[in-house]
Amino acid sequence: DAEKESINVYDLRHVIDRTFPQHLAAFVEARESIAHSYGLKAYAEVMNRFATGERYLNRVWSASTDGYQPEAHDYIARSHAQFDDALATFRAIKAQAR
Repeated sequence: DAEKESINVYDLRHVIDRTFPQHLAAFVEARESIAHSYGLKAYAEVMNRFATGERYLNRVWSASTDGYQPEAHDYIARSHAQFDDALATFRAIKAQAR
């Protein structure tokens, strides 16, 4: 998000392809541990935010392909906010469980 202004809109999708697949896959692979450790409600709260962030990131990719810089930049910020919210939600759930 902080670097979006310095990246050509058509290159954003390549940055996404290089940066995120491993991280997203690792989270998806481990996501069920949230439900096992903290329950289905906690799982739903985290996954709702994560899935929204992932959808927004896909929208950035598509906007990049089409050269729609304002939309790409807007959805980078939205995606970032959703992933941050997912992490904050998980951390709060984890802290409450202690």
